[in-house]
This record gives sequence, structure tokens and C-alpha cells, in this order.
Amino acid sequence: MSESSESSDYTSTGTIKKCDDAKKLKKLKLFYKEEFLNNSGLTLDSNERYTEVIAGWVIKKLEEFKQIEQIYRITSYCTNGHDGKNNPASKSERNIAKRIFLQGKKEGISGIGLILDYETPLRNIRSDEVGNIDLLAFDREKKVLRILELKQPNNINESMLRCVLEAYTYLRLVDKEKLIDDFNREKHVNIPSSTVFVACPLVFRNSVQHKELQEMQEGLRPNLKKLIEQLEVRPMIIEKNETIYSAYELEL
Repeated sequence: MSESSESSDYTSTGTIKKCDDAKKLKKLKLFYKEEFLNNSGLTLDSNERYTEVIAGWVIKKLEEFKQIEQIYRITSYCTNGHDGKNNPASKSERNIAKRIFLQGKKEGISGIGLILDYETPLRNIRSDEVGNIDLLAFDREKKVLRILELKQPNNINESMLRCVLEAYTYLRLVDKEKLIDDFNREKHVNIPSSTVFVACPLVFRNSVQHKELQEMQEGLRPNLKKLIEQLEVRPMIIEKNETIYSAYELEL
């Protein structure tokens, strides 16, 4: 994980200033992209984890994050040509998402549900600058549509905080009514209009992100826990047994 070379950036005061500056310069819908969200270690002045300082700042700005406006996408959320073909030797996030899609598009993935698609676009115009939803999953039993933000198992550069904020931002940006209509009309999924959308960071068991969640459960990351609870984000842990993926929702 990255750290700034400026000594002031190693303090909680400097970290909060970075958050304030980012808020001034960019819309909050792009806050999840800030590199300092991935800073590791402890601040020099307060001896707190950088990500805990940032999570505390976000909690104070929570109502503003909840006001992130959705993007009204004109074209369909369904992407023609998504066949899931991938490089079997590749461990990239994109190829892992494709393999999960291939397993789960008919029978579903245990703990997640039916995988509707991968790399679902959010932007309407190029200047929107937001990414794609890694995986969409519909749990018929629970009537839940999961926006899954996947992190590959060897990703050591992104914090759990960033995963949480990215998944939540995508939840705010998506036009839920249109997405349901697009998939029902084009993919014949039959998703009820009453379906609840949930933001779900999807991290691999024993990954850096999973270890941060374990620390959170042990009481070492209280601000991260509070933020996850207040945003109603539901982190999920995925694992692979030979060629079969399965997942479960983390108990906070």
C-alpha cells in the first residue's frame, strides 16, 4: 500500500486535510478513487490507522455521501457479447469475474445467487469517469440484487475501506428501475420491481482485505465497522475449491 513522501501526510491532521481537499476538487462520487484511501500504517500524531482516520471523516460526511446522484444511463445496462471467454492462465480481476460469471450464470453461485453479468457499465457519457460494476448477482430466495465489487486474491494495494466506498458509490449511481427493466426485457430474468439492491464488496478468503475485516471483527477497526453498518454495505467472502466458487456474507 502507498504512503506519501511528505511528512505532514503521515499525521491524522494531514490525512483529514487530504480528504477535505479531495472533496473540494472532486465530486464525492469519485472520492473512492483517491489513492490515499489505500495508505497503510499509523499516523505520527495520533497513532491511528490512516484508513480509520479517513473512515471517521466519511462518517461525519455521511449525509453528503448519501446524496450522490444516480447516473441516468440512456443505453442498456446489458452488454451484448459478454460470453465470459477468458484466459485460463490469467489471475486478473477481469478474468476471475468472467470465470465466476460462467459458473453462476445458469445455476448461480452458492451464497451469492444467479450471476447476471460482469463489467456492467454505469456511465452515460465518457466524462462520467466512473468504473463498471464487476459482477451483478440476483438472489431469488432473498429477493436481493447484489452489486459485487470484486478484488482479486493477490491484490495487496487496495484497502478494505476503498472497496466499501467503491461498492457503495456504485449502489448510489445505478438507475435501479432501468437496470431491472433492461435485464428482464433482454435477458428474461424476471426480477421483481420490489427487489432490494445491496452493495457487496467481494473479497477472497485470506486476502489482505479479508484480514482487515477480521481485524474489524476483533475490534481493531471500529470506524470501518461503523461505516459499513451505517452505509448498510454487506461484505462477502469468496473462495475457490478446485474450480468451484462459493461465498458467504460476513457477520459483523
